[in-house]
Amino acid sequence: MTKNTSKLGAENLSFGFRSVFSEFPFFNYVQSKALDDVFYSGKNFVACAPTGSGKTALFELAIIRLLMQNSEPWNEVKAVYMAPIKALCSQCFENWNKTFGPLGLRCKELTGDTQIDDFFEIQDSHIILTTPEKWDSMTRKWKDNCLLQQVKLFLIDEVHVVKDATRGATLEVVVSRMKAGTCGPMRIVAVSATIPNISDIADWLSDESGPATYLAMDESHRPVKLRKVVLGFPCGQNQTEFKFDLSLNYKMANIIQIYSDQKPALVFCSTRKGAQQAATVLAKDARSLKSYTLRSNYHLNNTVLCFSGLELVMLGVGYHHAGIELSDRKLIEKAFTQADLPVLFTTRTLAMGVNLPAHLVVIKSTMQYVAGSCEEYSDADLLQMIGRAGRPQFDTSATAVIMTKTQNKDKYTKLMNGVEIIESSLHSHLVEHLNAEIVLQTISDVNMALDWIRSTFLYIRALKNPSHYGQSSEQ
Repeated sequence: MTKNTSKLGAENLSFGFRSVFSEFPFFNYVQSKALDDVFYSGKNFVACAPTGSGKTALFELAIIRLLMQNSEPWNEVKAVYMAPIKALCSQCFENWNKTFGPLGLRCKELTGDTQIDDFFEIQDSHIILTTPEKWDSMTRKWKDNCLLQQVKLFLIDEVHVVKDATRGATLEVVVSRMKAGTCGPMRIVAVSATIPNISDIADWLSDESGPATYLAMDESHRPVKLRKVVLGFPCGQNQTEFKFDLSLNYKMANIIQIYSDQKPALVFCSTRKGAQQAATVLAKDARSLKSYTLRSNYHLNNTVLCFSGLELVMLGVGYHHAGIELSDRKLIEKAFTQADLPVLFTTRTLAMGVNLPAHLVVIKSTMQYVAGSCEEYSDADLLQMIGRAGRPQFDTSATAVIMTKTQNKDKYTKLMNGVEIIESSLHSHLVEHLNAEIVLQTISDVNMALDWIRSTFLYIRALKNPSHYGQSSEQ
């Protein structure tokens, strides 16, 4: 969390909960602005604030408020944290085990990577960390279970994923199911780095008292100012994705030279092999690496002993992915963190699970390979990678560069600047999800179906932008 001269700090909390924020004495500007709404009020709340502005603390404040309103040992109280990326769940699970564990709270991770499938295995937990897909699956099984009635706080990370063509619909119906499936009040707190139409999200996350309260903070409140650059490169009609991706390797030296300011650069590649190839190409450009090489040799000679890419490392270039021995990965991470390794090529898994900030982040191609075919990175993945730009302890500014096809440049410029309106994707999967709710008996007649539709983000946006959903304004 970023330190700030704000007068609002952990001393504002009850003594027993101050340890949760022991690592920093004060809340930063964004956290202080949100304090009244998230901690001193019980209303549903949505926050849009830049990456790196400490939004996780807002979840922690909401959890503490819930605990203060209930008596120990909090057996009948549960909070659910939902994030679109499994690594975010793992990261929060690890952190919250350390901070809330000493208070007597038990955390359980419930994702596709965990083996916990049975209600009885998590009924004694206080904080459940999960993904929309997993929570959708589990709540379908638990429709008659008392666990849902015990969820008093629902935390949604990266709520902008509701617009994702493949995953957004699941997030949307899960939220609607939770709103309908709990007895008594359940509070919703949602955060994102990019919601231009935050008032629509607030309307969607309403309760009996009205729309959720919301806080919108622009990039001027980012702890490290971020310059965003989108570069478009021509791709021939007969050029495959593989060849286009390969061609970008030969643009890399120039980009690093222009934007890195001779500070650490992190380059995201779509595959492990692609990361190694790009690193090799860059290392061959001795001119661009001349100033890096001497510094790297001096620091790394006695540091990296067994890494298979040692020759590249000596030239100031490294690569990092899950196929490398753990001990070597740790050495590379340490060298990069200490600025001994100027350029590191990696896959997006590093952005999800390892906190390695850099002065410059480059996303080399916006396409990735999934199950043998090419598809675009999701907005959540891109924002997570971009979020690695900026080292608060070293930088006052940072740069993020997206390399994409010329025809996609405008699309990613809008994403980077946070001006693309968040729309629902539920209309593309409406029949499927409506049938699921009927099977669950969440819906048993036409009136209930209409109520369910009105509880969705689709309903909010279709009234404002009917043409996007294939409707005329008169309908």
